[in-house]
Order: sequence, then structure tokens, then C-alpha cells
Amino acid sequence: MMHRFIFWRMLNGHFLTGLLGLLVVVGIVLLIVFLASRKNKVPAQAAGTAAGSAVHATHERILGMLSELKNAGSMSTAEYEERRLVLEGGKGDNYANAELVALKERYARAELTTGAYVEARSALLGGN
Repeated sequence: MMHRFIFWRMLNGHFLTGLLGLLVVVGIVLLIVFLASRKNKVPAQAAGTAAGSAVHATHERILGMLSELKNAGSMSTAEYEERRLVLEGGKGDNYANAELVALKERYARAELTTGAYVEARSALLGGN
């Protein structure tokens, strides 16, 4: 008996109307979620680009200091490569931390050994 009732509702359009209404509601909810997520991402990307360019510029400046020492003959190619690789490994560091930037500059100027730099960096970053 139940099968006939469901079939009768589908034939009269009640089932299809309910399904259409449900699809409209789900579509509206998905549209709102999409627009809200898009709105939140645009300013974050713009801010990230500005911050990313500042980080990139600071990192390149530190690597430039290292290159100047190598070009002046103050360090060997092997030492240059070691220091460059160590600095590249910390590219994702927080360059807003002035102490960390100063530490990287001292390391690039060969005022610190690699071991001393790694210990000081770990102390600044809280043991990372």
C-alpha cells in the first residue's frame, strides 16, 4: 500500500516539487559558502604578497652580503655554499624578528660559525 502512495505523490508532482525546493536551498547555501570563502581569501593573499615580498627582499639582501664576501675572496667556495644552504634552510623564518635578522646578517658576514649560528637561532626560536 505504501508503494502506491509514494508513486502517487511522484505522479502528482509533490515529490518533484519538494526535491526541487531542496536543490534550490542547497544551491543557495553552497553559493553563500563559496562567496564567503572567496571574500576571506582575497585580502589574505594581498597581505601575504606584501609581506612575502618584504621577506624575500630581506632574505636576498642577506644572501647578497654573503656573496660579497665570497667575491672579495674572504671565504672559500665550500664555506660560501655551506652558509648559503644554511641560510636557505631558514628562508621561512619570521623576518619581522629583528634579533633573528641581525643574527642572520652576522652569520652572512662570517662573524659566527655554523654551530654558533644554529645554537643562537634555536635559542631565539624557542628550541625549534
